[in-house]
Amino acid sequence: MRKYLFLAYPVGLYVIFSLPVLFISATLKAVLGIDPLLTHVVGAMGMALSHIQVKRKRMTDVPSVPWKRIFTLAGIMLIPVATLTLSLTGKAFFKTVTGSFPAIVLGTFFWASLSEELLFREFLICRMQKTGMPRWTILLLSAMMFSLCHRPESVSLFSQRFILGAGLGLLFLKTKDLAMCTATHWIYNIVIYTFQYTFQEVSVLYSPARAALNVFLCLLSLLGIVVAYSINKSKFAGYT
Repeated sequence: MRKYLFLAYPVGLYVIFSLPVLFISATLKAVLGIDPLLTHVVGAMGMALSHIQVKRKRMTDVPSVPWKRIFTLAGIMLIPVATLTLSLTGKAFFKTVTGSFPAIVLGTFFWASLSEELLFREFLICRMQKTGMPRWTILLLSAMMFSLCHRPESVSLFSQRFILGAGLGLLFLKTKDLAMCTATHWIYNIVIYTFQYTFQEVSVLYSPARAALNVFLCLLSLLGIVVAYSINKSKFAGYT
């Protein structure tokens, strides 16, 4: 059983950094009205940097964190997403998106995506592979742990995050590319958050169907880039 103790590491790190931030964010929300997502960046950044500086330094089989490629790939993915969003819902987008939105999508979501890909994809999957676990077990177990650490409030939320975790796990198993997984996760979060953030205004100025069409096309464009990259990674290498 000792060889499976590593499974507790991502969960433990998540608890250490997330629980204090949950308390702080709830307090700041109640007292100052600050969006909790703004303070969550502290926990996400703490998880990522502590893992990089301690545990990851001992992982001799992984390259250095590909910071430049993460931002480059995310930029490529963001182009069709931004184009679609501004074309289909631009009036509502500019009317709604103010204040904390840029800090959340560029700060909190970046560090959240990076920390979770480092822990639940790179670390967890690589360690599980070394134990000889079957591929399907690796995929399902890492996705389940990823979803549960998000404290899902319903079966639908658990399922949504489980599917995302399984998809990102499959992408990592196929490509072993931390940058691609992190960029995909980051842009996915931006698409979903933008949909939720602007839905009411888009529904008023356009229609709920327009909001749904926009998020569908944005996710489809993201999926298309991921599939194209997975099929022919070598061609993308020249651009990233």
